[in-house]
Amino acid sequence: MEDKFDLILTAIKELSSEVSAIKSDVHLLKEGQERIEKRLDSIDNKIAGIPDSYENLENFVGKQQRIIDELSARSVEHGVEIKTLNKIVRNQ
Repeated sequence: MEDKFDLILTAIKELSSEVSAIKSDVHLLKEGQERIEKRLDSIDNKIAGIPDSYENLENFVGKQQRIIDELSARSVEHGVEIKTLNKIVRNQ
């Protein structure tokens, strides 16, 4: 009878050890899940900021394009003025 109790006690100890190992594994899985959730939150925040960044970039590019257009128009205008001045100088 005592042998049976020893076997049962040994089995209970083994089960207890296995349960402890499973608890440890579950704890590690929970920690990993928390890290993944934090990374996902960070990614979500970055993704949420993309439309604003894109809009700012569009505005910046639009301003730069207007400046380029204005400078281009001035360049053409100045080119015409230089040609006119050259004609005046040649005709004198």
